[in-house]
Amino acid sequence: MIKYKIRELLKQKSEQEGRKITLSFLANEVGIQSSAMSKIANNTGYHTSITTLEALCKFFDCKIEDVVEYVPD
Repeated sequence: MIKYKIRELLKQKSEQEGRKITLSFLANEVGIQSSAMSKIANNTGYHTSITTLEALCKFFDCKIEDVVEYVPD
């Protein structure tokens, strides 16, 4: 299973910037719907595009392995 680490990244970025960053704000910045971002953040088996992963990496200024990880079933 692929696990997205969006909530952890949001918490870190919020702490670094001293402000709360919401999933809705992140969705808008990345260019996807809030409902899609919620599915990604909640690890509900949502499949996303490389474009979205790239946008997440750019937003968080991180590597792809900071956004997703493989967890064996």
